[in-house]
Amino acid sequence: MIRYRNSNTGDVVERREPSLRLERLPNWERLAGDGERDGGAANAPGTGELAQSTVGRPSRSEPKAAWQEYARSVARDADEVDAIDGMTKEQLVERYGGGN
Repeated sequence: MIRYRNSNTGDVVERREPSLRLERLPNWERLAGDGERDGGAANAPGTGELAQSTVGRPSRSEPKAAWQEYARSVARDADEVDAIDGMTKEQLVERYGGGN
């Protein structure tokens, strides 16, 4: 997984493949992966398949980054994954089940 950190908010997000959008934005930086700076791209299998869900649904009080991680783990396709970055925490909670 490739991780990015927002220098303004501290949010950390994970992507299966590099995000061209995040790469271009000045307030996002790519974090080290598997001990190498910018090494995460080599870890992506490139199959186009989404990862199986291994993340439990966060509570409403958890940060936006936790909701983004959960949403990516249950997303149905790449288009849905791409839309997650543009969603607010409230939208993520509403769409991905903030029952607690």
